[in-house]
Amino acid sequence: MEHKDLIKKLTNFQNQLAPSIWIPIDAEPIYKEAILGAIDVQYEGENGFAAIVIFDRTGKMLHKFTKKYKATIPYIPSFFAFREGDIIIKLVNDAEKELAINIDILLIDGHGIAHPRKFGLASYVGLALEKMSVGVAKDTLVQYDGTLSKEKGSSLPIYLEEDIISQNEIVGYAYRSRENVKPIFVSAGHKLSSTQALEITQELTGEYRQLDVLREADRLAREAAKEDLELK
Repeated sequence: MEHKDLIKKLTNFQNQLAPSIWIPIDAEPIYKEAILGAIDVQYEGENGFAAIVIFDRTGKMLHKFTKKYKATIPYIPSFFAFREGDIIIKLVNDAEKELAINIDILLIDGHGIAHPRKFGLASYVGLALEKMSVGVAKDTLVQYDGTLSKEKGSSLPIYLEEDIISQNEIVGYAYRSRENVKPIFVSAGHKLSSTQALEITQELTGEYRQLDVLREADRLAREAAKEDLELK
């Protein structure tokens, strides 16, 4: 299938699924016993090396799990959700089965509803697995107004362009996780409010720009990819 045909198909698919995403406005507090999983994927050709770090609300590490999967969709900018999403869905299902654990909240290196079609990677995965999900990205796909303070912990709400005048819906936050360093971009993926997505990110903020748990998932995925190359 030509990329232009695939893009049309994926665009229609995103537009069909986006209304199914649930972002509660007045959500109940997240229960203290919730289990979280931070996920990242590294690629070598068409192979995706996926890693998940599983931990509790106190930050205590419970499990680390990695696995190799074949990517079934080519890389297409702004449609990354489908290439990586299917790998992550398999990873979470495999991890829960093999470790006999239920993961309540997924933290994903990507976007939630702070996406041109309000359907980024974290939304796709959250909807497919019917789990709470948060997108924590290094760059933004949505332009935003305002100036973010340089202080660590400061945040600035992001609205989709058509909502700037009414400002009736926040789709995410620019969040300064480290003083005088480029912000990260936080958005709810599914079954969490935008405020809760930011709160979870704040809870997990460490000394670095990216969250420690996502840094660890990134390290594990890179390590798995490297080991696979060395075996060839």
